[in-house]
Amino acid sequence: MDRHIFKGFPIYDQVAFATLEGLFEENRSLIMASLPWLVAELIEDFGFREALEFVYIHGGRKIYLKNDRADLARKMNLNISHKLHERILHLSSSSGYVEIPSPWGVSESIRRAMIMGDYSKGMNREEIRQTYGLSSRALTNIFSVNKG
Repeated sequence: MDRHIFKGFPIYDQVAFATLEGLFEENRSLIMASLPWLVAELIEDFGFREALEFVYIHGGRKIYLKNDRADLARKMNLNISHKLHERILHLSSSSGYVEIPSPWGVSESIRRAMIMGDYSKGMNREEIRQTYGLSSRALTNIFSVNKG
């Protein structure tokens, strides 16, 4: 596996992004469970590529929610379904805003899920460290966070 695909989203590197999409499809349930709720919802409605492109462009922003689906669709530049609009309203903060996760945070969630998946499949820590380009300390931190 090429570890360069975990240096953020490789949106403009078609080969790397195709590799990331393949890894997502192979590990869909593991990765979906690790993602921020909004990203998982967007993937369900729009697919992996479009959801990550959205996060890449809009990540780190807050969007004010009205009860108007068309307004949200315009702000997000996505054809938001009524069902997704209701989910966003239900799961967003009580402040009336929805936060778009940062691309780096989403990339790290995917990376962590892949690391834990490879570990559960029998890959040892040294292989994981080399495969994912982690320092020993970073690897220790990942495993200590995922214990509890």
